[in-house]
Amino acid sequence: MARFRLAFGLHNHQPVGNFDHVFEYAHRKAYQPFLEVLAGSSLRLSLHQSGILWDWQKKHHPEYFRHIKELLDSGRLELMTGGFYEPILTSIPQRDVKGQIAMLDRYLGREFGVEPEGLWLTERIWEPHLPRVLAESGTKYLPVDDTHFIYAGFEHSQLTGPFITEHENFKVVLLPISKRLRYLIPFGTVDEVVKELKVLAQKDPEGMVIYADDGEKFGSWPQTHEHCYIDGWLRQFFEALDRNSDWLEVITLAEAARSQPVGRAYLPSASYAEMLHWSLPPKAFVAYENFESYLKTHGQYERFGRFVRGGHWRGFLAKYDEANLMHKKMLVVSDKLDRAEKKKTLAPDRLELARDRLYAGQCNCPYWHGVFGGLYLPHIRQAVYGKLVEADRILTGLDGQKTVLIETTDYDADGFEDVVVAASDLSAVFKPNRGGVMLELSLNKCDFSITDTLTRRKEGYHLKLDRAVTPGQPAKTASIHDLVLAKEKGLKELLVEDWYLKRCFIDHFFNGNVDFETFRSGVFREDGDFVLEPYTFETDPDRGIVTLGRDGNLWRPGGVVPITLVKTFAFDADSGVVDIAYEISTGREESVEVNFAIENNFNLQAGHDDARFVLIDDRRHKKSYLDSAVEHRGVNTYTMVDEARDIGLSLSSDTACDIWHLPIFTVSLSEGGFEKVYQGTTFLNRFSLTLSREPVRLCFRLAAGRVDLAGAGGKSGSKAAK
Repeated sequence: MARFRLAFGLHNHQPVGNFDHVFEYAHRKAYQPFLEVLAGSSLRLSLHQSGILWDWQKKHHPEYFRHIKELLDSGRLELMTGGFYEPILTSIPQRDVKGQIAMLDRYLGREFGVEPEGLWLTERIWEPHLPRVLAESGTKYLPVDDTHFIYAGFEHSQLTGPFITEHENFKVVLLPISKRLRYLIPFGTVDEVVKELKVLAQKDPEGMVIYADDGEKFGSWPQTHEHCYIDGWLRQFFEALDRNSDWLEVITLAEAARSQPVGRAYLPSASYAEMLHWSLPPKAFVAYENFESYLKTHGQYERFGRFVRGGHWRGFLAKYDEANLMHKKMLVVSDKLDRAEKKKTLAPDRLELARDRLYAGQCNCPYWHGVFGGLYLPHIRQAVYGKLVEADRILTGLDGQKTVLIETTDYDADGFEDVVVAASDLSAVFKPNRGGVMLELSLNKCDFSITDTLTRRKEGYHLKLDRAVTPGQPAKTASIHDLVLAKEKGLKELLVEDWYLKRCFIDHFFNGNVDFETFRSGVFREDGDFVLEPYTFETDPDRGIVTLGRDGNLWRPGGVVPITLVKTFAFDADSGVVDIAYEISTGREESVEVNFAIENNFNLQAGHDDARFVLIDDRRHKKSYLDSAVEHRGVNTYTMVDEARDIGLSLSSDTACDIWHLPIFTVSLSEGGFEKVYQGTTFLNRFSLTLSREPVRLCFRLAAGRVDLAGAGGKSGSKAAK
């Protein structure tokens, strides 16, 4: 007699750069105990793990591999493929999609002797062109959310098995994942899950339902280890499935995919509903949430919910400049790898190393932001940047060469030319059309991006901070489902919104009332039009020089004051030194008093760590942490030191000035509640200048790299001032 079938799949992943203790926690609390409970049952299911996680487990828990092999040998387990480093497939070139899948295929073949048929689609982010590249990579099937089908106009009652889709007649099988089961397992009672399966079976006794979801919810999410293993939910669930085997069969996803297709389906670009919500800009985020709530309150969500959609995953690249800059660096490195492969300009082992680092730099986690942090987690961002910087260094091949390469290109895909500089020690990107700022500064020999900061923004979820409660504080809501947590008090005071990108060599002409505390508040007035306005630019590749200039204005009570500012960056070909010269003048006959400041934003990760600190004129002060807020008067040099990584950066001025340094804190919402995250340190060199027709010259020397910053405090501006 035919039985109703439950196809069961699991997905496990940890991002590149995650802390080792997080891997260990997830393994002990979720991955390993799940296998142990599975081994005690008779069930069969499918498992996908990212290559990152497989590699970690092989090194730290080889016994896990033995358990996997035992389940494979007994026919109880199917292994699935995917991108080795868990990239968003639609965000990377198709050559890299194929390469990432092939990399995990080879790994699973080598370690377990399997040839995967199914693929786990990262974050279930689907676009209609995918069938071709997946089919060409050997993929036969993949699970995607039933939400995708509902958006395409299907009814839930139609989603009873596999569907065929194609692009240019390249076909793959789609398995619609039940959202209802994803929410019930493991958070509903076992009886509720079995009841749901019985209801489905009564409607279609020979039908099928698909379950596939994150393995972390079985032990490493808050309170789930106790729920699944101490209280025994997972064991009881598996026992209940065994007890109902007279009408219910649990199968792998591959078995489900080989079943007779229900029909054809062409799905729109989609992901799970929460991801599409998160991708919206703040105003649209709130409007979406309010409209969805309105429909639910008025009992109309079941009827019209399919027409309520959020944005598109690629919207994160428009929403967050930092995600876009990381993404575009990744594409640049991918193009360099492609050229190197075609021209055979690198030894095979160097080529393979560059490919591995590029693929690691495509790990999806820091390219977007949702409840799980993503872009807001600086250690995850920096890990991906580090891989991309290393791959770029290998492929550019400037190690030991006394050469500076300069090119102009639309680096960030906004329709304007940018300037890209590469030398042996440093690489940089300048954005002339937006304040002539330095968007990126990478320490090549350290495989580190020191400008990996995050601009403070309004997020749609910040509206919930008013009702957040801290540990030990009485809850303000009646229901635990409405409870919003905050990990500490005072987070609302940190909600500063920056109106410009927090990067480097931002030119401020402050209103006379702007002091340290005013700037710290984020609410201050500019006299000038230099922060966001376009600069002209010239390059001198032979001398390694980039010059940016603007004829702008100061807005004064007596009228407009014309100001000309020219800044020149001279990169040393064989050291991590950049000489910088500013020339500022006015076209008026009479002199003009100005408060001029140059803002730089750098990130050495840990804000409050004894191994990471700030020196002022080579002296360590009492408040020297990177997250300290301090004003120093009449000084010349600031130096950031990271003894843990052996990395440092120094900026020295030939003219004494006030130096302000203060932390960049963001407030984000994670699964544990609202939290403060250190995103870097802002430094300002502030000068009181008297401007005339004769330019005022300010010269600086920036030195970055290993902690030994010899020459950083020496006389500045040797090349740039000429």
